[in-house]
Amino acid sequence: MAALPVHLLTGFLGSGKTTLLSRLLRDPALADTAVVINELGEVGLDHLLVDRGSEEGVVLLDSGCLCCALGNSLQETLESLYFRRGRGELPAFARVVVETTGVADPGPIAATLGLDSAIARHYRLGSIVTVVDAVHGSGELERFAEARRQVAVADRLVVSKGDLADAAAVARLAAELAERNPQAARVAAVAGAIAAEEVIVDALETSALRQLAAAGSPPACTHADPPHVSHVPAAAAAVGGHDHLADHGIASTAIRLAAPLDWPRYAEWVQWLQRAFGDGLLRMKGAVRMADGDIFALHAVMRLFSAPCALPSLPAELGDGVVVLITQDLPASLLDEARRRLGDA
Repeated sequence: MAALPVHLLTGFLGSGKTTLLSRLLRDPALADTAVVINELGEVGLDHLLVDRGSEEGVVLLDSGCLCCALGNSLQETLESLYFRRGRGELPAFARVVVETTGVADPGPIAATLGLDSAIARHYRLGSIVTVVDAVHGSGELERFAEARRQVAVADRLVVSKGDLADAAAVARLAAELAERNPQAARVAAVAGAIAAEEVIVDALETSALRQLAAAGSPPACTHADPPHVSHVPAAAAAVGGHDHLADHGIASTAIRLAAPLDWPRYAEWVQWLQRAFGDGLLRMKGAVRMADGDIFALHAVMRLFSAPCALPSLPAELGDGVVVLITQDLPASLLDEARRRLGDA
């Protein structure tokens, strides 16, 4: 059975994660979803509950989703869900959404998916979604390292409360998000109103892979009139370049392969990257064609590199592959060396 994608929903305190999650779980597209949250009592889902479920804290929602409180560890909770699903004690689910606390760094949480070999056989990281408050987001990014890292590692940024902020604040935040994470697609949601497929996007889907190959700067995230829902996908940073953010220490480096990649070269590069980058590597993601013709998605969170995941095809825009590194406080010379060692065009 293929590994199930686990999507992380993160965002700073009061950003609107719970409101967004509550609305998303009403979408039929997520009917076969298991949701893991830290404290069930803290999440405003009571109006959705129809059955308190078992003694182990699993709740069935009227949308068909499962919701459970985080147990002793994320690994234990995911393992319990998987095996109870296999025994028929729980309805089948196709994905898991984990809502983190407002001050959580999503990097270590994502890395836990690969720490336990049994968990890694059943689950893989789908995407990281970060909710940013249009009213307070800029100030939180300035004050809190947790907020900055939540934005830096995201695949998708959801701007909330745009209807409560003035146009200048929304524009300022959009520019700041584009600078801090040019690879992430940006969407806007008012009171959590947005289609699930705009938020929960598997990183292995073709549309998500194409974002790796997009070039140019992200456009402003604007609201329609009236400002109910709008979305503007952020194009990736120019492939083959890196954008050093001197004020924040965050850099996004895109490496385009000049030729198919062979396994020994990749293994050597991973070992070097772990030694040379250390804690400076926040995230790595990519899609590449190997020398034997097979295509794989590559993924790492912090020092932990997941096993490559086979892909059926590679979008033409990616050529032989693109790898993106998101790093913190690393010199440009080290990023250039990473590009040279992997075989950049």
